[in-house]
Amino acid sequence: MHIFKTQSSHFLKFIGMVLLVSQGACSSSSDAWLEEAKTRLKKGELVSAREALKKSIEKNPGSSEAFNMLGVIDFQEKKYEEAESNYLKATELKPSLYQAQLNLAAVRMEKLNWEKALPPLEIAIKNSPDSASAYLQRGIVWAALAKPQQAIADFTTCLAKNPQEIHALYNRGNIYYQGNKLTEAAEDFEKTVEINPEFAKGYYALGLSLYQQKLKEKACLAFQQARKLKYPGAKEAVQKLCE
Repeated sequence: MHIFKTQSSHFLKFIGMVLLVSQGACSSSSDAWLEEAKTRLKKGELVSAREALKKSIEKNPGSSEAFNMLGVIDFQEKKYEEAESNYLKATELKPSLYQAQLNLAAVRMEKLNWEKALPPLEIAIKNSPDSASAYLQRGIVWAALAKPQQAIADFTTCLAKNPQEIHALYNRGNIYYQGNKLTEAAEDFEKTVEINPEFAKGYYALGLSLYQQKLKEKACLAFQQARKLKYPGAKEAVQKLCE
């Protein structure tokens, strides 16, 4: 009886070792397919990337990153329902996966489901409060929901974390412009083109905000730069307002 117990104990340990090795092998194999998918995705090879991700998930059904990447492919192919489903699966598997939460919000924004875009952004901000991207996205959602003060607050927080985020500047400038705060709007638009001199719509918006302040000469310089960068409507603005 004592001998049987000892042998049984060794047998159980052996089984445990086999399970650990097998699980490790599956995980390694899953990771290999995941890396293959990343390589394919970078090359724009969506079909082969999708196949690699399916194989990764077969080896490891709990791979949140694989589901997130499937969602990315679906989004690029404009399969928004499938993208949302895969992003949701990724966030269920790993709620702290910041990019999946942002992606889930983004696909809901694309579908104009503004209210439903807020919860994943709240989670993303809670998990990564020092990252600017979630504040930018939430600011856009607040603006779409006609809540300008909340939008301005989020764009301002985004800029505190990343002063070079021209989309936060541009969107905040738009809200200022719509609220007839033309000086503040012009300041934000001017910063966008200082950061990126090729940002054509920044010049156009700057021109509008300056023109509304009766600063015609400066406005026309901005419109002319927008025209040079072939921004739609800039040519007409120069002809109508500056010539």
